[in-house]
Amino acid sequence: HVLDEAERSLHDALCVLSQTVNDTRVIFGGGWPEMVMSKEVDELARRTPGKKSHAIDAFSRALQAIPTIIADNAGLDSAELISQLRAEHHKENSTVGIDVISGGVSSS
Repeated sequence: HVLDEAERSLHDALCVLSQTVNDTRVIFGGGWPEMVMSKEVDELARRTPGKKSHAIDAFSRALQAIPTIIADNAGLDSAELISQLRAEHHKENSTVGIDVISGGVSSS
């Protein structure tokens, strides 16, 4: 069973590598759009009375999970990066996302 899992993992990694070599285009963002949406949804949750605010808040947390997953998949400290990302997004017109190459947050 362990060998089968190892074989599937190796196959998946080779497929990703092959696709990366064939198509080198990159989608930028690093969680930037999700953080912008999360901030707006969170503000809506604070203004909404009653039980609806809990559902809206849960959606805000779900949006924040995407940059966390990006950081985790890159082998980075997601807790530290998400706190930096959140702090940057409380500034006006922030375009900061996770930079998996440098291991930090950046807008480039």
